[in-house]
Amino acid sequence: MLKKPEKTLKHVALYLRVSSDRQAKVGDSLREQLETLQDYVTRRDDLVVYDTYIDDGISGQKLSRDEFTRLMDDVKSGEIDIILFTKLDRWFRNLRHYLNVQAMLEEHNVSWAAVSQPFFDTTTAHGRAFVAQSMTWAELEAQNDSERILAVFENKVKNGEVISGTTPFGYKIENKHLVPNEDLKYVVATFNCYKRTGNLIETMKYMREEYGINKTAATYRRSILKNRIYIGEYRGNKNYCNPIIDQETYDLVQHLLSKNIRKNQTHEYMFSGLVKCGDCGAAMAAHQVSGIGHPRLDGTRKRYKRSGYRCKKHFDLKLCDNKKILFESTLEKYLISHLREDIEVYIGEYEATVAPVVNFAEKKKKIEAKIERLKDLYVNELITMDEFKIDRARYLEQLNSLPQFETPKKDLGPIKRLLDSNIEEIYDNFEFNKKKWFWRSILQEVQFYSDRTIKPIFL
Repeated sequence: MLKKPEKTLKHVALYLRVSSDRQAKVGDSLREQLETLQDYVTRRDDLVVYDTYIDDGISGQKLSRDEFTRLMDDVKSGEIDIILFTKLDRWFRNLRHYLNVQAMLEEHNVSWAAVSQPFFDTTTAHGRAFVAQSMTWAELEAQNDSERILAVFENKVKNGEVISGTTPFGYKIENKHLVPNEDLKYVVATFNCYKRTGNLIETMKYMREEYGINKTAATYRRSILKNRIYIGEYRGNKNYCNPIIDQETYDLVQHLLSKNIRKNQTHEYMFSGLVKCGDCGAAMAAHQVSGIGHPRLDGTRKRYKRSGYRCKKHFDLKLCDNKKILFESTLEKYLISHLREDIEVYIGEYEATVAPVVNFAEKKKKIEAKIERLKDLYVNELITMDEFKIDRARYLEQLNSLPQFETPKKDLGPIKRLLDSNIEEIYDNFEFNKKKWFWRSILQEVQFYSDRTIKPIFL
């Protein structure tokens, strides 16, 4: 009698995936997928499970999945013979991704099976074509699902409703809407402290010592100080919720953040982030300038260190000819002594060049209303199709000719009030941090040229 050849055991990978929008649906849970795959292996005597790979809450349209990546690494290492999953859409819902991965599987002699859909067969040309066709429809379904979800989210945001259970610091959820809670005072304190100091480290220290609140610098910057939700705006809806911070405070804080003010352990600079090279436009770096003073009566010279600013493009890259160094004391003295003169010039130039803002939004509404009336005329057969097309094209041309965005006029009130105050005397009594905050509250930047010209640009 001939001895029957022993069956070769094949290493099986069990792949499970569930997307967050389908996790609660019957027949699609991770537990039920695992039970189905384990039952399939149990009924076969030539299969042994090598490992189980589970991607929870990840879309099938994404190729970057943690467990899927691990599975592919094991395939490349020759550890897997067969991949099992319940249905084809658990494997992929993107045709391009499927075809690319399938080529890699064939290169390593790895097959797969959808155990709940036995009609899928990758061993024949007809079977592979059928799978590819099915993947096309699966991808279309996934894209339609995504579009429906995005539409639902967009409608919720438009009506001021929350789209997740996560709430920003200082808010709570009531009747699907965000409303300020008792923590709003901490948000206000954070903004006011940063507006006063212009320094993130000092703001963190103040909140910790004054209120016992410990948050990271990244949390304060991204989640609080740069979060437009605190002025009531979210995803383009400017009336999404009740604001906690007024617009003027928010705008000033954004300006201060853009200057990237840092607390230097060895030295602080009054104008760091504000000084720009007038020749090339690059930021001028703050640093300590060492030197030797003029000879004394006894012939000796004193060494000194002074805060100064120099063009980074010249000193680092040699791409600019501005090799002059602007000392901080020189800049401060110039700015305060020429402040009134520079403000008057700035106001005069601005008022002479900026024309009154035209209300383009109102014009746009009127043209859109004419187009709607034109549609009604055509529907009621009061005009022909040719007349409709001609008039509609004319209105659309008018609509497209309007500016997309309006540039509102600057409020010159605060800077004009400086001219009516005794700012020079008041400034002399400021401490260093107050002086630093003062310049950042009125200056957009200071341009310094190689001929030593200093030009302040006001906010």
